Amino acid sequence: MVKIESIGLFRMRNSEHHQFMSDLDAQIVKYSPTELGIESEHAEFSHSLGAVENAMRMELGSSKSKLIEQMDLLRDRTWNAINQKVMATLLSPIADEVASAEVIMRIIDSFGDIRGLSYNEESTDMDNLIITLMQRPNATHLQKIGITTWVAEMKKQNDDFQATFNERNDEYAGRESGDVRLTRKVIDPIYNRIVEKINASIVLGISKPSVETFVNGLNEKINYYKATIAIRDGKSKGKDKESTDTATPQN
Repeated sequence: MVKIESIGLFRMRNSEHHQFMSDLDAQIVKYSPTELGIESEHAEFSHSLGAVENAMRMELGSSKSKLIEQMDLLRDRTWNAINQKVMATLLSPIADEVASAEVIMRIIDSFGDIRGLSYNEESTDMDNLIITLMQRPNATHLQKIGITTWVAEMKKQNDDFQATFNERNDEYAGRESGDVRLTRKVIDPIYNRIVEKINASIVLGISKPSVETFVNGLNEKINYYKATIAIRDGKSKGKDKESTDTATPQN
């Protein structure tokens, strides 16, 4: 029994995500939404795909878009570094450090992983997270974990991001904001419903003969993007390790 495989859409770059969704739309049209049993879902999907494409065009239309993407990745990496440092400190042999890490970990967990939010949502949540972390009772905890300067740097990065993002919005005065990630949050659940509905029809044995061919083609694309993401993640981890090794004093 062949079913549509899973894939972490959030791990795709905007260009990859757009291409994947565009290819899927073309495949659905080719095999017919009626044959696949997803007429209403495809109507929603096509409408949302149009919104993604509009946002993509607006992103590409600003000279600041690339800079914004880079600044977003920078603050995401700093958030991740802080999160990883706190998690590592939970394993410290020093009881006071563990106690401090537990306090800070609860604060970070209360906000969740903010990296997948839309630009505006992430900026707001990061602001609130930083305000909470920098409250006077937490100063000692940050110092014991060794992230006082990291939190201050994350604040600077987030402030810089918001300033640049607002400058780009000024360029789009009178036009809809070109936040691609916001449109992705709309289309991704529709994609998931399409997958669930087609897979359910296969399990129940009510799918049309053409569904299997459609699924096989889609799985090929899914496996391609999985491989692409895995290669990219491997290179990223390699660079991080190289950077860590370089920064670590050798005895």
